Amino acid sequence: MRWIRLAVILALLTLAVSCSRVSVPPPEGFAELKGGRSYRAISPEGMLYRVRSIKNDPGKDLEFWGRALENHLLKEGYRLNGEARPFDSGERRGLSYEWVLPYGNESHLYLTALVVTDRTITLAEAAAAYPVFIRYRQAILDSLSGIEPRR
Repeated sequence: MRWIRLAVILALLTLAVSCSRVSVPPPEGFAELKGGRSYRAISPEGMLYRVRSIKNDPGKDLEFWGRALENHLLKEGYRLNGEARPFDSGERRGLSYEWVLPYGNESHLYLTALVVTDRTITLAEAAAAYPVFIRYRQAILDSLSGIEPRR
């Protein structure tokens, strides 16, 4: 899927290969998947929610990485579904974006969210067909507010 490609490209853009664990509250209705270096949870319908941290290198702020992510996805053909939404994640501010992308005969929604510290960029992603995504949108947004990135 295209959203997996985004994660790889974002990692390359940051010139980082080091991942770290991050504390994430599970979204309501999702089962956590154990193992691996990133947090992963899945809904009964197969909607995947993934959160991981990568090194903030070069060290830039949330606005910079938000613009970089937005510009990259727009160039890849994703359509922004509204404005970037700020959210609070503990003591940190984050930005979330919703993207529309056609997939076969359906429209899918893809959420990307960033929380940036001096040392890390925490990237959250979730994607599913429109009706499934809408069902779990609020649970994902609630989970974002509980993310605790490594400092």
